[in-house]
Amino acid sequence: MRGISTKRTLPRRSFRRTREPVGRGDQCVAVSELTDRACQAAKVVDGARSTNHFDATVKGLCLKVSAGGSKTFYLVYTKPGSKDRAWLKLGRYPELSLAKARAKARDTRADIGEGTDPIIEKRAAAAAQTVDDLIENYLTRHASTKRSADEIARRLRKNVGEVIGSVKLEQLHRRDLTQCIDTVKDRGAGVEANRVFEDLRAMVRWAQGRGDLDRNLTEGMKRPTVVIERDRVLSATEIRTMWQALSVSEMQEATRRIIRLCLITAQRVGEVSGMTLDEVDLASRLWTIPAARSKNKREHIVPLTDFACEIINAQLQASADLAKRKGRGIPPFVFPGPGARASITGAAVAKAVKRQEAGETPDAAPEILGISPWTPHDLRRSAATGMEELGVNPFVIGHVLNHISVTRASITTRVYARYDYSVEKREALESWSDHLCRIVHLNAGELTE
Repeated sequence: MRGISTKRTLPRRSFRRTREPVGRGDQCVAVSELTDRACQAAKVVDGARSTNHFDATVKGLCLKVSAGGSKTFYLVYTKPGSKDRAWLKLGRYPELSLAKARAKARDTRADIGEGTDPIIEKRAAAAAQTVDDLIENYLTRHASTKRSADEIARRLRKNVGEVIGSVKLEQLHRRDLTQCIDTVKDRGAGVEANRVFEDLRAMVRWAQGRGDLDRNLTEGMKRPTVVIERDRVLSATEIRTMWQALSVSEMQEATRRIIRLCLITAQRVGEVSGMTLDEVDLASRLWTIPAARSKNKREHIVPLTDFACEIINAQLQASADLAKRKGRGIPPFVFPGPGARASITGAAVAKAVKRQEAGETPDAAPEILGISPWTPHDLRRSAATGMEELGVNPFVIGHVLNHISVTRASITTRVYARYDYSVEKREALESWSDHLCRIVHLNAGELTE
């Protein structure tokens, strides 16, 4: 029909493609009011190396999406006293949220209005910042919320700070990071080297997202050590020998109880050692590990047997007696560490076990408490194996262990199938506890320390 256009009318804030030199290389530009959903969905236009999504709300704020999928907020501004445009990196998305990017952009624009060039200021600040400064910033602003915050702090300060702490960030090179890893490997600590590498990689990524580093220095680096998965399972004879040797060992009483509870409950040593008073309900014989302390970030309820309750009761009484002698309140931890300001850590228990390693002669095979070397995690594996030998369904054992491969293996188990297997878990642990009592020649209720 004449007078009626068949062309589609585009919305006012439509996507515009241009070949303007708005950044480095050949790029495309999209102008719109950014939203969180838009940031998540933002992609590169076909044929472009990157796409710059400018925000219509805050002048100059841009989300740059690369062909590789990375997304970074920039503030594009005119340099004070000049007509030149500059790109100031604000941080990686989603580490830096849209709301925070807007706030940061507004504050920066206010400084620019007063004659400050943020890039020059940033370079001056970066020139003064050292690796030690980065470590402390990372620990304070990010890692402090992690379950293993104390261990991360120890590893970074000891294995990184003591080696390259004085190096300026603007001079930091990948070979500096390699030096830290090699220093740990040279001590023969392969597992520790892997953990230091993971900590370093997380810290460097965080620093890049904030703009403290221009690139990810760990990109392309590989895990330093191939760790052979342990399969150590203690036999019934070894369990009996170890259990009896514990009673006369030089370990602290609390450490002995943690080790025994690891074997009785089949839980992780860090979860046992970090047990708090409000997690334990001895009347109902239940221990609830909160999501914040659980490895798979999901609340885990552990049925407590009489054997386990007796050990916990003994520890609570010992803690109360010590608090009374010291004239202080009862700490919130079942196994308080020195000073009662925090709990005993899983790493401290592992070290205590390692210190028991000895041989009858220099050439003799080492032993820990009378048996071949073992770790606290081997006790968890031994308990799981023991339950399997008693006929417990492996699926139920997975729930006892709180293995993510069982509890969150699919959308069905994560969302729909909410049965917690509490009855089956209690039956499994009661069966294992009774069997363990027979192994160590004890009857439930006859445990003596």
